[in-house]
Amino acid sequence: MGDIEKVKKMLSLIPPDLDGARKELSEAGFSKEELAEIAIDAAYSCFDEYHDALNLEKTGITVDAMNSGYLIETLQILLDHGLDPNTVVDDENVMWLLQYADAPNIGPAALRLLLENGGDPNHVFPADAVETLFEYVTYKVSYDEYTHEFFHTVQFWLVLLAYGGHWRNGSIPITMLNGYTVEIFKDFESFDYTIEPLPQEPGKYGCWIMHIFRVDNDEEVARF
Repeated sequence: MGDIEKVKKMLSLIPPDLDGARKELSEAGFSKEELAEIAIDAAYSCFDEYHDALNLEKTGITVDAMNSGYLIETLQILLDHGLDPNTVVDDENVMWLLQYADAPNIGPAALRLLLENGGDPNHVFPADAVETLFEYVTYKVSYDEYTHEFFHTVQFWLVLLAYGGHWRNGSIPITMLNGYTVEIFKDFESFDYTIEPLPQEPGKYGCWIMHIFRVDNDEEVARF
């Protein structure tokens, strides 16, 4: 049996002991639940780090001292040793947690890596959960436009769409334009958006249209 706490500690260092973690993972027999627990721990270490780093005087955290900068490599190492992105441990899953990693591009890029390696964009847990991962993030995009983390929530949502996220009936809540398909959002870094406010209806929130466009030429590719 491998020493899971030892690996967690190696990966939580700044910079992490990646070679040591590789050695421990290669030599020990970690179960899929143990690998998922390590991945979950790595995701937790990135929660709201960037927001904290922007408040350096209060938190003492600098951008150079963030675990987020090593998250992609950490997850790749775990995938190389058998991580299943869909595994749930103690009612937690790494893909769901990555939406709270707020350093620029990190959460969506980490999600992309996991979806490319077997992750399910429509992941559900526990078995009787009301919402899938895609549905949960879609609702956040619909109603949280004034929160500080909205930009990376939108990026996270675009990645889920690109890899097959959809409503339970198979439809998607976005209109693609000019012949584009959702697969373009695998390269989420190439897109931005603007919010067009609409007249507020009594008792209704989220009265706006999101225009999603290419960064390189400002061409609109989708609306939500």
